[in-house]
Amino acid sequence: MNQHIKRFITIADFLGEVLGSNTEIILHDLTNYEESIVYIINGHISNRKIGGRPTDLILEFIAAESEGNKQFISNYNSKSIEGKLLYSSTYFIRDDDNKIVGALGLNSDYHEVKKSLSFLTSLLPNYVDDKVLSLNNIKENLNTDPQELTLNKIDAILNEFDIVPNRMTTDEKTEVITALNDCGVFNIRGSVQEVASKLQMSEPSIYRYIKKIKS
Repeated sequence: MNQHIKRFITIADFLGEVLGSNTEIILHDLTNYEESIVYIINGHISNRKIGGRPTDLILEFIAAESEGNKQFISNYNSKSIEGKLLYSSTYFIRDDDNKIVGALGLNSDYHEVKKSLSFLTSLLPNYVDDKVLSLNNIKENLNTDPQELTLNKIDAILNEFDIVPNRMTTDEKTEVITALNDCGVFNIRGSVQEVASKLQMSEPSIYRYIKKIKS
């Protein structure tokens, strides 16, 4: 485990004691994408385990902010593998050279609280809570299955561009592959194969586009 990550284990334990059983505290060592989850408290919240992979939000943040100074993303909504809505925040751990090497995530399950709130608001029909409404705005998917994560991201980007793969021009392919690269998709093992299949291209072609984008 990276030395910078080890320092956060006692902080994770502290947060677990303070926040209780409704909040998952998860620690990622991002020097190893294949098995980034190295410590977890209340794993029943998302049903993830030690040895799991980083989420789509983490990969996107690394791709976009690796050279920046942004330290955390707070108070956003995420979704568990079962589709359960959670309230989340992520703190990114940087080394002495400002490189992102880890992440400390908090994922709170307020399902029971929401049920109580729903009952209370039924007595106040004119009351609307912005936090409840925002639960439809999902920012992070906690399903870290690499194949599903990759396919979901490809589908989302293709829908955004509204492009049929077998009719894409070279420029459109470059745009789509650039968008996937910016989201950190190609940091996932096996992603090139999935992208090639989805875009109806060969794997060597995908690698050529990636090389061109990075040059």
